Amino acid sequence: MKPLGFCERCGYFEGICRCKRGKILIDGEKRERVSKFLSGLLRHYPERFNVELDEYGWANIRDVLKVLRERYGIDRNILELIVRFDPKGRFEIKNEKIRAKYGHSVRVKFNWSEEGEIPPKLYHGTHPKNIDSILKEGLRPMKRLEVHLSESFEDAVEVGKRYHPNPVVLVIDTKSLLNHGFKIRKKGKVYTTDYVPPECIVDVVKT
Repeated sequence: MKPLGFCERCGYFEGICRCKRGKILIDGEKRERVSKFLSGLLRHYPERFNVELDEYGWANIRDVLKVLRERYGIDRNILELIVRFDPKGRFEIKNEKIRAKYGHSVRVKFNWSEEGEIPPKLYHGTHPKNIDSILKEGLRPMKRLEVHLSESFEDAVEVGKRYHPNPVVLVIDTKSLLNHGFKIRKKGKVYTTDYVPPECIVDVVKT
């Protein structure tokens, strides 16, 4: 990940500011460590750190900051920068609370969506060994609460590389998915649904 910083001329920035005089507030390596931990904290194991999530996944930002200060020396300004510049829009801060928008394994209500048009095609990157079963049984959430779909082919490739250096990307016809009765929820740059039937997968692309 790129570093995050502040410049009196350019304001807050990611990477290098335009005038190249800005101060780095958190380097890229530490930013990535904090982002990964924050994802785990808000999606999978809040109870380990005495953080409580409400029914929609919101946590008190003071409780989260307490954990981040102890582990990483992170203050609120840095946390807000991490949320603001997150490349996948994974987090949200509102009314002194913070949550992960998607990706939960802990039980929360996830049937909400941001406003915006649903693209005609969405994408899902996966390990090549999964293709036969997916084409037979469809895409299921597995260990998470929702199926995650990317808004671009490139994003799906990056997701798929977590599981294989040359992932396979499934192309999903969103009109077909909606016609099958499944809602599509927009959550930042990621879209989620409960299930993708095999009939809605219109192409399989090897990378």
